Amino acid sequence: MSKRKTVYGLIVFLFTISLVLAGIIFYAKNQKVKVVFLDVGQGDAILIEKGSNQILIDGGPSSQKELEELGKYIPFWDRTIEVVIATHPDQDHIGGLIGVLKSYRVGEEIDNSAAGDSEAYKNYLQLINDKKIDRLRGERGINIKLDEANLTILYPGEDLVNNPKDTNADSIVAKLVAGKNVFLFTGDFPIEEDTRIFASGMDLSANILKVAHHGSKYATSDEFLGKVNPREAIISVGANNRYGHPAQEVIDKLKSHGIVVKRTDQMGDIVYEF
Repeated sequence: MSKRKTVYGLIVFLFTISLVLAGIIFYAKNQKVKVVFLDVGQGDAILIEKGSNQILIDGGPSSQKELEELGKYIPFWDRTIEVVIATHPDQDHIGGLIGVLKSYRVGEEIDNSAAGDSEAYKNYLQLINDKKIDRLRGERGINIKLDEANLTILYPGEDLVNNPKDTNADSIVAKLVAGKNVFLFTGDFPIEEDTRIFASGMDLSANILKVAHHGSKYATSDEFLGKVNPREAIISVGANNRYGHPAQEVIDKLKSHGIVVKRTDQMGDIVYEF
């Protein structure tokens, strides 16, 4: 009798495992493409995912907050993030990526290769080296596929400003195309570099714009908005931050172009599914 119970128990166990694996496979194959502007406070973090495959652009300032946010959207059994992109090495963009590198297996890391002088940047690089993560220089023309979605880096080119005291000028600008849905992610890209990206001849048009530098008055010119021509603009920003972001003049500028403005400090996570 005990032998029969053991056999029955083994059958039930194997059947349960089969159901779990089937569920995971079904989940991975049948999820929509999702773009989430994570509410990480005064910083940027954007998760792009399709089932069990993810691209993470920036990680906000805090590892604890970033990991809490990712836990909402990445299933507990999935401990791999296929691609991590650091738009530039400022604390409010890479601070949370330190926790990501410690907690997840990262398939590939992409950054613009511009150096930063912060302790967070040094720790970030050390983790990449210690974990032997493939590191790729992110520059114009690189394409990343996520099933039917395609992410293309538009900026920078081969020439970098490379100023460790102000790394915004080399922020990675990337465009995600998934069917009719087009997103433009801008990091902290500043107004004074507009001419460089215009001169590249890259198509900046997008339905949804991630507003550069948390809505700072030193980013997002009228000419830039004319080139992008978005219907919606996302501002990733912390409530009552000491920088006064977003600047009222930027809000007014966006609205004068007929653009719907969404803010993480007011709405929390901003999620698109398609």
